[in-house]
Amino acid sequence: MGELVALWDGAESWLVLLPYPFQVALVLVVLVPLCWLVARLVDRIVDEISAKASRVRDAEPPLRSRERYERRTGDGSSGHHHVVSGQQGAP
Repeated sequence: MGELVALWDGAESWLVLLPYPFQVALVLVVLVPLCWLVARLVDRIVDEISAKASRVRDAEPPLRSRERYERRTGDGSSGHHHVVSGQQGAP
């Protein structure tokens, strides 16, 4: 455990001693992709939970699923129709 703490301290000291523009660039190169991946993971989890918790049987799929369906079928329409004020409308 002491070796891990020493490694962390060494990396922290190295980062602090870098000139500020390099610190910013390094943090952006590491944090932007990491935050993007976390956001995608949270988005997928929320989509799955909301789809399973939905009481609407023929609910529109999440946008990502609709795009995948359209690419697979090649027809550009997901086959779903929007219901507005109790009337069936075109998508």
